[in-house]
Amino acid sequence: MLRALILFLALFMWIAFNMFSAVVVGWTIKVCIYFPYLTSVSGAELEWVLSNFSTDDVTATTFTVMANATYQATQTARTFPSINNIGKGRTQLISFMEQSVYVDAGTQVVDLSSDTGTASAYGGTLRFSSTGSTGINCKTLIMTCYQGNTTPKRNLVGYICEDDSTSGPGGAKNVIGY
Repeated sequence: MLRALILFLALFMWIAFNMFSAVVVGWTIKVCIYFPYLTSVSGAELEWVLSNFSTDDVTATTFTVMANATYQATQTARTFPSINNIGKGRTQLISFMEQSVYVDAGTQVVDLSSDTGTASAYGGTLRFSSTGSTGINCKTLIMTCYQGNTTPKRNLVGYICEDDSTSGPGGAKNVIGY
């Protein structure tokens, strides 16, 4: 009986040692921006200025139409070309014009027509990922949104930033409403 107990404790210590000494490699931190309302109507464009204040590069960007006014959305993530990732210390303009997403005032990176169909209103999620050592979060990917093609543009409110970091209150994730 004592021998079984000693073997059990040795096994338990070995498992505990290996669990807590593991190195996490390739962990991805995500920042999601939720837009409840976008439109495919001409003249109601959304321009979003994003500055990467972190010490890491954004390594992947996707946009997913999560809902639309006409039918159930496919909720398929559309990936931006890697050349459009936002490097540390960079500012980028992302525009939602009708059924397309543009980067830096002119380069179409995503066509949303198969996700929005004939809907004039849709909502979606813009997701940024980083595999850097410190990661990105809602406090280091600073953003502001404007809607319309008037001068001056109208500030857009009602969107939410959420991340999976531990930099929020009490070591929890950040959830910030704008």
